Amino acid sequence: MLCAFSSAAQQPVYRNLGPKVNSAYSELMPFITADGQKLFFVREDHPVNTQSPQHSQDIWFSKREADGSWSEAKHLGFPFNTSRFNSMFYQSPDGTQRIIRGRFSKAERIGDGFSVCRLTTKGWSDPEALDMPGYERLSKGKFSGMCMSVDNRTIILYFSRKEDSDENDMYVTHLVSGNRWTKPEPLGTTINTAYDESTPFLAPDGVTLYFSSERPGGYGSADIWMSRRLDESWTRWSEPVNMGPTINDNRWQAYYTLAAQGNTAYIVVGDGPGGQGKNDICIVDTETEKRPNPVALITGRVLHTQTNAPLGAAITYFTLPEGTEAGIAQANPQTGEYQIVLPCGKLYGFKATAAGFYAVSENLNLAASKDYQEIKRDLRLAPIEKGQVVRLNNIFFETGKAELRPESFVELDNLVKVLTDNPTMTIAIAGHTDDVGSDEANLKLSDDRALAVMNYLIAKGIAATRLSAKGFGESKPVVQNSSDENRAMNRRVEFTIQSQ
Repeated sequence: MLCAFSSAAQQPVYRNLGPKVNSAYSELMPFITADGQKLFFVREDHPVNTQSPQHSQDIWFSKREADGSWSEAKHLGFPFNTSRFNSMFYQSPDGTQRIIRGRFSKAERIGDGFSVCRLTTKGWSDPEALDMPGYERLSKGKFSGMCMSVDNRTIILYFSRKEDSDENDMYVTHLVSGNRWTKPEPLGTTINTAYDESTPFLAPDGVTLYFSSERPGGYGSADIWMSRRLDESWTRWSEPVNMGPTINDNRWQAYYTLAAQGNTAYIVVGDGPGGQGKNDICIVDTETEKRPNPVALITGRVLHTQTNAPLGAAITYFTLPEGTEAGIAQANPQTGEYQIVLPCGKLYGFKATAAGFYAVSENLNLAASKDYQEIKRDLRLAPIEKGQVVRLNNIFFETGKAELRPESFVELDNLVKVLTDNPTMTIAIAGHTDDVGSDEANLKLSDDRALAVMNYLIAKGIAATRLSAKGFGESKPVVQNSSDENRAMNRRVEFTIQSQ
């Protein structure tokens, strides 16, 4: 087996994933899921492969066991393995999208490119081709591939524009809508050189890029390099840094991939040039200064407020106070489970949306977070029906005042849309406080805050006849005012649907 422990201090110390993952055949293209619990990869020429005994590549996977080891690898099967050369480049953090090689139509491969499979209540859909203008005309080389950002909105590609060449450059394309993407554009001369650049992996922070390159300054053959995005243009990057002797040596290194935690990398190490020999998947600890920026892994379920039944909702998350969309996800249509990754350093709002339900929002303050963390947060959707009480979670006021802060506008604009889409709906807005302060002051504050929300809606075009507002002070707590956390729960603005 490759990847044996090294005795030299300045050489990589890889840990082979062992015979349950690595076989007598060659393993390539590992992809570790954001939660680190499932590893997808390509196995070459195995007898179980779809087109065996021809030279073939199929997608296999392994799951992490309770003791941290990896399960016996299994063949992924239909609809992912259907042709001679199959590979999977990405699974969304929520587990509901997978990007595979080839352009498909009606389950038949129709050309080069990439397709998405989506999880439905009946299982995985047939692959749907990504519409990427110019890709087939541009990509003429021997090899190609891609990685996707965890917000599902940006793809970094690698391919060569020279016929049958194995010297690749990297390109970027952005989501337009649905399966439509922009024309691929070069990442820029800081990343692309006269040498081969390939197998990119964009870390969960959306900023740190790892890739394999044969550029000068390496340790021999292809090495793993790192660069960080400098702005929103996707063409300005920091000067690439070689990952050094803890990652690279004179062998072929490629396909570097990380889970959201970012402290351990999975990598392919080969005994032949360009990955043409026997390849194994190995694991290696990453140096602190070469890790991605910290992120938070948010997990939970989308549930019906009244029945606790799981809902297959769409999830949108955005930065506050700007309201800029930061990503999209989908709750598992069968279990309601969702998972998103958010870079630290910002205040976020996120909401789940399903037909017939009010999109209840949550907020998450990661502005001061400097380390990876895992957070569990269930999202409860309230049905749009008479008598339903909905809490406006992303409403913020100045302390002790009724002045709406800008972070509130995204939540309130969402309520405007619901009222616009349901033109006969009327609501009663209620303000509530905790028990700090006098009864009279709290009653006035709650009344003023309810009126502030109503006035915002009126200013946005909602008829005043459809709205009422009243403050209840501290008289209707949802929990006892026995702690700061409980008091925060009692300070709220909510509305009740009076009629539809």
